[in-house]
Amino acid sequence: MRELYSKAVVLDRKDVGEIDGLVHLFTEDYGKIAAWAKSIKKNTSKLSAHLQPLTFIKVRFIQRPGPRDGWLIVDCLRDDDFLKYKTQKRFDLVPLISFLNQFLFEFQPDRRLWAFLKQIFIASYPYEQTAKTLLAILGFDTKNAACAICSSKQIIAFHSQDHVFLCKSCSLKFPSNKVLLLK
Repeated sequence: MRELYSKAVVLDRKDVGEIDGLVHLFTEDYGKIAAWAKSIKKNTSKLSAHLQPLTFIKVRFIQRPGPRDGWLIVDCLRDDDFLKYKTQKRFDLVPLISFLNQFLFEFQPDRRLWAFLKQIFIASYPYEQTAKTLLAILGFDTKNAACAICSSKQIIAFHSQDHVFLCKSCSLKFPSNKVLLLK
């Protein structure tokens, strides 16, 4: 049985069954990890409060062998370095965190992305600057970008499945959950 320990930010949490959950995390050392959290919907759960989106935590996982293999969260605590910052009050960053959850592959660590995620909560960057810098870190710089459909230089969105930039009128042709707004 393998055990991992890392700092992480919670990207997403989905309820599974009556009391369990599946939590997507971006960890400092291992990149994105999807892990099961047992009994997080119970009133007595010690993990539930720490496993909310936009929360920085220190987490310990074990790898479960057997028919339901995967990672299981054994223990987690809020990261003391972020207690003074109101990370969960940054509701404007929910689309970015959701985008990261869709965009990133598991077990591909990125130290530059981790450092940036920490910094956006400490420095409270505005949304537009945060979105453009995040895309640049992922390899999609907006400096010379144009709309993939009409070639307009007035881009306002990024399509997460096709990895293209879009202008205002062209972005309306796609489902809103597949488009990351930059402004």
